[in-house]
Amino acid sequence: MAATGLLTTSVAILVGTVALFVWRARNPVWVRDAQLTQNASPVTSVLLLALGVLVAAVVLAFGIILIRTGHSVVGWAMVCLAAARLVHASVAVWIRRRPLS
Repeated sequence: MAATGLLTTSVAILVGTVALFVWRARNPVWVRDAQLTQNASPVTSVLLLALGVLVAAVVLAFGIILIRTGHSVVGWAMVCLAAARLVHASVAVWIRRRPLS
């Protein structure tokens, strides 16, 4: 029962993250503010992005290991959480690659 709740929560977090970033990316003021924030501290933002991707990779690997060892519900929850973090990282990279206007 608790594992199913964890999986449901993880899927909800993934869907909510994607919906939030799609909604926010349509707002040019938010995108500009995010660009200015990343440009204000470029080293810190790149280091945090790299750390976030590294954490997502570890959580994804942990989820795959859990799936392969028979703990599929918890493993899929970890995969969903890693995917949510990768969505966050991909939006940060997309913002960084846009020209500052």
